[in-house]
Amino acid sequence: MLRISNYMMTQRALTAMLGQQAGLNDTQLQLSTGRRVLTPSDDPVSSARVLGLNGAIDTVRQYQDNANRARARLETEEGVLLGATNLLQRVNELTIQGNNDTLTPTDSRAIAAEVSQILDQMLSLANTRDSNGEYIFAGYQSSTRPFTNPAVGSYAYQGDTGQRHLQISSARQVADGDTGYDVFVNVATGPVATTNAVAVTSFTAVTAGDITIDGGNGNGAVPLGALQPAADAAERALQLRNAINAVSDRTDVRAVIDSSGGVTLTGVGGSGIDIALGGSATLATTGLTAGVTPSTAPNRNIFDTLYQLTDALERNQPLDRFISDAQLALENMVSTRAAVGGRLNSIDEQMELNADIELSLESHRSDEQDLDYTEAITRFQSQQIALQAAQKAYTQVQGLSLFDYI
Repeated sequence: MLRISNYMMTQRALTAMLGQQAGLNDTQLQLSTGRRVLTPSDDPVSSARVLGLNGAIDTVRQYQDNANRARARLETEEGVLLGATNLLQRVNELTIQGNNDTLTPTDSRAIAAEVSQILDQMLSLANTRDSNGEYIFAGYQSSTRPFTNPAVGSYAYQGDTGQRHLQISSARQVADGDTGYDVFVNVATGPVATTNAVAVTSFTAVTAGDITIDGGNGNGAVPLGALQPAADAAERALQLRNAINAVSDRTDVRAVIDSSGGVTLTGVGGSGIDIALGGSATLATTGLTAGVTPSTAPNRNIFDTLYQLTDALERNQPLDRFISDAQLALENMVSTRAAVGGRLNSIDEQMELNADIELSLESHRSDEQDLDYTEAITRFQSQQIALQAAQKAYTQVQGLSLFDYI
């Protein structure tokens, strides 16, 4: 015969109530957190999937943070490049305006003053910092001021050619800026040939056609007019300069008298300057050396170009060579702006794609761990009823005693 003691009934009733209480507490915690899986033991398979999804979501969010940083930096650069483009457009206008023989020295100096102001503005733009205080055109040396002006007419680049890239997706990186070397230093210039005449030792007349100049522009050799007998070297230099400039519209070769009183020939846009002498034209009577001086087009930083342009304007000299230089500097700036705009567009597209991926991952994670509130509330109510029943049964069991029936 099985003997059931009061102690056994009490223990069983307490165990039942505690079990119901634990289940009710678990359901209440699920309702308060909105999650079905609270511990790995609740659903080991879903818990493993949730961990993987959490890692994937964190990675996508980091890509978004990288994209936001790259976009902010590129937007700063785009604003700087827009300002630089506007300045160079004004330089183009001033160069064409200043390349006019009718301008007085006062007019040229006024234009030079404006170009000088533009040079200062351009230098300031090249040393722009981003919101973090980093120089945007210094490459990897972002804490170093990229452009300095150690001496009058001298401009030095202190940065490097490093270009930082940020990961904005698992297989995509984007550069967050451009180096000052590419934007302001390594800028193409137009082809230019320069040659100097030596001192003249004979001042006799030179027959028309005995000097020919080919500027390498496709027009061939162009003869110069006659040079009358000169009184001295200064008069012969003036005659030679005027004769060369009289046909410059066909040769694209201009002549100026330099600070030493000699004649300097500059050919712009062609393959070089080809000088031929014959008859009365000799080295002694013209100071010119027969032969070809080829054109060169070395890259030059924008600041040097603007300084040299200012100097030429202050001296009221021809500006033919600077017209193509200013245009090429503008084209380089526009090209860089286009590249920055392309990167900004690609970042926006990738951020939209990342947002879609993040939403999809969060949806999968929700399926794995989020709570079905309808089911949970129904279960909670059932567990409450069961707990109340267990409690009521316990009180009734506790009230049983033989003494009540004696």
